[in-house]
Amino acid sequence: MNFTDLRIIKTQERLQNALLELLSTKELKTITVKEICTLAGISRNAFYQHYRYKEDLYDQMVAQATERIRDSLTPVVSDVSRIRENTVITYSKRIINGISEVRKLIYVMLKGDDGVFLRQLTNLVFAQLLANALPFFDVNDSKELRLYYEFLSAGMAAFIIKWVSEEDVSEEKAVALLAEILLRISTKLPKQLRQSSEPAK
Repeated sequence: MNFTDLRIIKTQERLQNALLELLSTKELKTITVKEICTLAGISRNAFYQHYRYKEDLYDQMVAQATERIRDSLTPVVSDVSRIRENTVITYSKRIINGISEVRKLIYVMLKGDDGVFLRQLTNLVFAQLLANALPFFDVNDSKELRLYYEFLSAGMAAFIIKWVSEEDVSEEKAVALLAEILLRISTKLPKQLRQSSEPAK
């Protein structure tokens, strides 16, 4: 990474942090580029070298948060036979650490949310958990399997949102609770799903 790349990253980080701070007290539509630049200590000219509109900056932040959440849901082992209690704890730590990195943004997005963000988060979790499950359990896709993971993803999304909203629940407590939940569901699929996912003979 050269100096120019580092400078770009630092500038974007300052603008993102400034917008995030402003979003804690104001809606995006009421925030001006001037306010963002003043708080970030960056000129408007510099802002427009990176973004056309403030919405572009916001969209970049959301995209980065989405990618971080998706990465945090990636399994730490390749198949179900390698699951141990410590791997479930490691997976839980990865999820909570990933969410923690974008916790402020998620909190801001939840303010005044009419259910759209919750659905987007649930869809993201569903897509990643389903993608994990197919090779992990060596099963075929099916309507029943999708229904099962719709249920699990709704619970996971609700867990994430509740934890983000509860400032007095530490990362350590969140990891312990999530690990306990995952230990109950991560080692095998329900029998009916294993049967319905088997290839037709």
